Amino acid sequence: MTNSNGDLDVAGIGKVAQAIPKEGWKKAIDTACDTFTDLISPITKTTSGLGGLIQAKFDAMIDVQKVFAADAVQRARLKTQHIDASRRIPPSARVLVSAIEEASVESDENLRDIWANLIANEISAGGVHPEFPKILVRLSAEDAIVLSKVAERHSDASIKISAKKLFASISVIGFGLSIVVGEETDAHYEHLERLALIKRHDSGWGLTHFGEEFVAAVTDPSLDSSQAAS
Repeated sequence: MTNSNGDLDVAGIGKVAQAIPKEGWKKAIDTACDTFTDLISPITKTTSGLGGLIQAKFDAMIDVQKVFAADAVQRARLKTQHIDASRRIPPSARVLVSAIEEASVESDENLRDIWANLIANEISAGGVHPEFPKILVRLSAEDAIVLSKVAERHSDASIKISAKKLFASISVIGFGLSIVVGEETDAHYEHLERLALIKRHDSGWGLTHFGEEFVAAVTDPSLDSSQAAS
């Protein structure tokens, strides 16, 4: 399934997959396979064995997973286009393989875009903590918005910018901006606290240091600070 530009288009694919004629579905899968292989090759060509490992994981996925995985990697590549390729470091196999696998089973487009953010940050700069994919898989889109709102109250300017960028990343792809963030006893806050991302202060909720690093890792690197601050 492709859009007018010839790119892979997975919007709503989970709902319409069964209605697609067999020939059309086969074409969508073939497109996903070709897209994934083309996209992953330059990412892993400087890392011995990583490309083969990722391709083997992809080949073992069921058809819908392949579509979602290709979509996540395509989004990640678009988010890193502005980054000087010569400055990129080889990504961690542990982080990249885990993130792609988890993105392949994420039917929520908003969360899959956050997975793409994590992949993009590992591709562009490396250093994503291997625990972060395990944490992200435990977050809902609502949790992500609550986390971004907590981070937006942080005293560090760079964290504030990352929070706005994370919120913008979710908002841009259509997640309801009218979501009402609950009080401090809300389950979202308690869940984020159990994940060690936030902690309660006298003045309210704030990020832990681990939470600061996590917010940075799941923030779209393609949105510059001027866009985030506007």
